[in-house]
Amino acid sequence: MPIRRTLKKNQKKWLRQNPELKILDLGCSNVNFWPEANHFADIHDYENDFKIKNLKFTKIEPDKKLPFKDKEFDYVVCAHVIEHVNDPIFFKKEIERIGKSGYIELPTRLNDNMVFGCDEEIFGHKWWFEFDDDDKKLVFSKKINAIDQFVSVGSIFDLTEIFDDSFIIQTYWNESIDMVKKDAYQLQKKISFLSLVKKYFSKNIRIQISKLKNIFKSP
Repeated sequence: MPIRRTLKKNQKKWLRQNPELKILDLGCSNVNFWPEANHFADIHDYENDFKIKNLKFTKIEPDKKLPFKDKEFDYVVCAHVIEHVNDPIFFKKEIERIGKSGYIELPTRLNDNMVFGCDEEIFGHKWWFEFDDDDKKLVFSKKINAIDQFVSVGSIFDLTEIFDDSFIIQTYWNESIDMVKKDAYQLQKKISFLSLVKKYFSKNIRIQISKLKNIFKSP
């Protein structure tokens, strides 16, 4: 089965209905991990955090082979991870190697252009992803900054609850993950956040002036 779009809430529901599965949350963090998983892994050492919860945690190394056996997991969760790695193709092959199926979640290009704080030199976002619905594959390209970022990570999570299709790519895969790289987008001029603010206020001022004119025209 090729990779396809899905909804995170539906995947979580299915996992809760199948508690016998061996589920890995890869790149789990110690805050936004999936409680449906029973194994957790991250490049940061969260062993003590998960030990308190009596959950199994494994520390992994960036850009290295994952310390798991072939097809060790029935399901691998990989949410907001692949945009950080140096070699997405190598990483996706490792996911395919250790898992039989899973869920991949990624920020959209719009998301990446709005949120500030995602451009750390070492662990920041390196790639833009989009989903090709015709060929059922993930397409990635080098991330560029097309607009001044103006939304915090916390705020984008709140917006995602309503505008999930605009801010996150949600996919399910079984057996394999079709993923290809393309050339980076070319940008003639970066859009300034200040210019957007000016246009916003300029338009609202014109609207308010128009309303006042209509009031004074009224008999």
